[in-house]
Amino acid sequence: MPNSPTPTDASPRYPRWADRLIRQLDAFAATRSRAERVPALVLSRQEGGDVRAPAFMIREYEHRLSPVRGTTHFQVPHAVVDDKELTGGFLAAIDRVAVRFQLTMPSGRLRLPSFHTCRAVLEAERGTGDLQAQQQPIVDELYTALLTRRRSLRTGARVAELLGQHLLTGWLQGLVTALIVGFPKLCYRFHLRHWGLRWVADESNATCFLDAALAFCRDGELDAEDPRVRRILLRALLTDLRRATRSRTWLSHVWARRRWSFVVLVPEIDDVDGAGRAFLGTFEELAGDQPSRPLLVLAACAGPPPAYAAPIDADLRRPNGIPDKVFTYLKEGSAEPVRLVTLPAEDDTEGTAKERIETHPGVMARRDRPLDWLRPAVLPALALASAGALLAPHYLWPAPSPEPPAAPSCVTVGTGERVGVTDGRQCSLAVPGSRGKELRDLERQVARENALVPGGRYRTLVFLAPLSLQNGVYDDPPVGLQILRGAIAQQHRLNAGVRQNKMPIRLLIANTGQYFKYGARSARSPKDPDVTRMIVERRRKDHIAAVIGLTQSRPESLEAARELDQAGIPVIANGVTGSNMVGPESPQRYFQISAPNARVAPVLADFIEHSPTVHGLSSGTPHAVVVYDPTDAYFSTDLKNLFLDSYGKHGGVDLVGFSEKPGATTPDNIATDVCNKVSATQGIIVYLGRSGVLPSLLNAMQSAGGHCQPPEGSTIPLIAESAPIDFQLHPAETARAYPYMTLMYETANAPTQDPRDPYAQFTREFAAVFGGRSADADAAGGFDTVGIVTKVVENLLPASHDVQPNDIYLWLTAHGVSQYPGASGVLRLDGKHKYPPDKAVFIREIGQPDGATATLLSCGILPNRQHPARWGSEPDTFPCPRDGSPPAF
Repeated sequence: MPNSPTPTDASPRYPRWADRLIRQLDAFAATRSRAERVPALVLSRQEGGDVRAPAFMIREYEHRLSPVRGTTHFQVPHAVVDDKELTGGFLAAIDRVAVRFQLTMPSGRLRLPSFHTCRAVLEAERGTGDLQAQQQPIVDELYTALLTRRRSLRTGARVAELLGQHLLTGWLQGLVTALIVGFPKLCYRFHLRHWGLRWVADESNATCFLDAALAFCRDGELDAEDPRVRRILLRALLTDLRRATRSRTWLSHVWARRRWSFVVLVPEIDDVDGAGRAFLGTFEELAGDQPSRPLLVLAACAGPPPAYAAPIDADLRRPNGIPDKVFTYLKEGSAEPVRLVTLPAEDDTEGTAKERIETHPGVMARRDRPLDWLRPAVLPALALASAGALLAPHYLWPAPSPEPPAAPSCVTVGTGERVGVTDGRQCSLAVPGSRGKELRDLERQVARENALVPGGRYRTLVFLAPLSLQNGVYDDPPVGLQILRGAIAQQHRLNAGVRQNKMPIRLLIANTGQYFKYGARSARSPKDPDVTRMIVERRRKDHIAAVIGLTQSRPESLEAARELDQAGIPVIANGVTGSNMVGPESPQRYFQISAPNARVAPVLADFIEHSPTVHGLSSGTPHAVVVYDPTDAYFSTDLKNLFLDSYGKHGGVDLVGFSEKPGATTPDNIATDVCNKVSATQGIIVYLGRSGVLPSLLNAMQSAGGHCQPPEGSTIPLIAESAPIDFQLHPAETARAYPYMTLMYETANAPTQDPRDPYAQFTREFAAVFGGRSADADAAGGFDTVGIVTKVVENLLPASHDVQPNDIYLWLTAHGVSQYPGASGVLRLDGKHKYPPDKAVFIREIGQPDGATATLLSCGILPNRQHPARWGSEPDTFPCPRDGSPPAF
């Protein structure tokens, strides 16, 4: 155990990965575990580390539970048991804990009737004579203490006293005293003898509480520091805490409050006779056979830990080793009442742990609200009024007007689209006619798959994405339709399969409209539909576990992710690449399985600079004619900026702007300019706009003539961040449609001949549902998002059959998904990675004249788990760019 000399610097550093442990403690303190036996945690330090660090962390953690700046509200009730301040042993410690819990309540008053009753017995004296005479002074003392806590009883005694002070009313004093003083006291004695605190009698092997009280009153045979008395006091406190946190009736003004835990912080337990060690030892003895759910005890030691502290046996080499174990014990409970958490010896020398702890939001408890009293006050009155209206003669009241219809799930908006949420049967999001055929077919497919889900337990995933186009827009079909097909294929596979912890999956389809226009609340158009709000309103009724899809990087999609995060619903996105989506302002519960622009841009730049194929179609280091959308800040402009940072120092660049939205600079306006610049520089077109607009640009170039029609036998090279679905599924038709172009595009996966490749297995599952329709990397992403969420849900099932959305987020944060063999690549998501690090990136070519496809670049963690260091074919090979570091040549 730690026995190294204590450093002399002013304050110790945080141990490595301390911020991840603090995050797990925050999650438990904010929302209590369902486990009955929550262990106390004793923080210690591995040999060679600063032994003061655990105590430092405990004292610093108090700040996270204290009022934030500008408010008087505490985060959660907490108390500090400090040997330097307390000298009265266990009794002083538990008195401090009870008082501090009452003072730090963030919501309402905390009553501790059991504790105060048992505590008052210690100050009471026993009488003399028979058994009843010995108990009478104790009853008197307890009733006097009760009067100080109960205002109504105290008021009755005051009334009797006032009546006795006047001649005219003095004769009433006896009657009033008997009714409002003597009778309650008699009932109180009867309660203590027959019903009240029966468990105290069981602890003392007595017949009732008053008999047991004779043993631990002031002159009883048990001393105040006797282990049995300590056990009674702590159990009384735990009984009151459980009562304070139990579920309330919906008519109560404290309904839905108090979801937090009560936290006791013990900075040091090294003094064997100190109050901290006494409190922890009593907790260990009691929690061994009694529930301890409302209470979390965090202690620290610099010397040898108590013998009863069982090590958690975590892997100190893994960043999540300690937090994973702590998460398990707090979430699922522990057979050992006290667990020893050994922190690594290495300090966080860079200060990142301290920065994350200070910047990460503290524990947020639900506060009192002025309207909390509205429900218990108004609802009974409304019930009485409603009963009166039903019982009154009908001729006194006019006929009731019919109730307004419920808000529809599918709404037709001004753009001609239908937005909203459907399970495939409730309503249709497809517009009439051929323009809505693809979506209508998918709705029918989802309805068929959902109908096969049994009526018992299940979880629902919501596919949220733009799935339609506005009137007058003839872009490529939304990529969300193909991703939705992949999600349906995974739903079919999972629901038809046999697994040990199987959880059937339902799907809901949520259409946000083109450009994600109706996906989130709009300050400029507050009356517009808010599809995310529709999802949140259905989360309980439909047992929603997570939202998947999104598919586009836009301010509206990020706002939708924030709305879902505030509602506690995690998001697993696909097809999203904008830097803002995974940046510092990204919501906590947001993850994506697609590589961000920060990874894609260096790969594109490196490929253009070195690819023999590109050099064969251009001259020297190719001049890049970058076509991008300056109005699309989250995706196109972001990708352009990152591409220039990577490529600008190697080759020349021309920028050409256009807009995906009608009414601005369109592909028709720029086609001739693009062709002239490519011809003059013998360069390459780098298309960094939305894939759905690429066909419009190519068609405009085909109509422009001039330099857009190169001499026979030559072509114009073009590389795109992504290609339309039809280009990928029908490369031969694409080559015939654009014979003057050699098209290359980046993608998340490329087919291989290996039947064990997860992508090959995915294509078989896809064909089982959609027949001859070809699969692609976009559909593979939808397939994987459903698979990841289902894997997490089924990992949680052994601990709880009622898996909630926040449970999924906590699991992803603590445990994560590692080496997931996805159809869209090997995936990893956890608390540190919002997107898979070193996600596989491929660049493919649609060759002329027959449309033969070839994979020109493969970098990242490939489906075979290999992580190649170079791309290309011998002798022309080049280093693969990796996340966070540019290639070195």
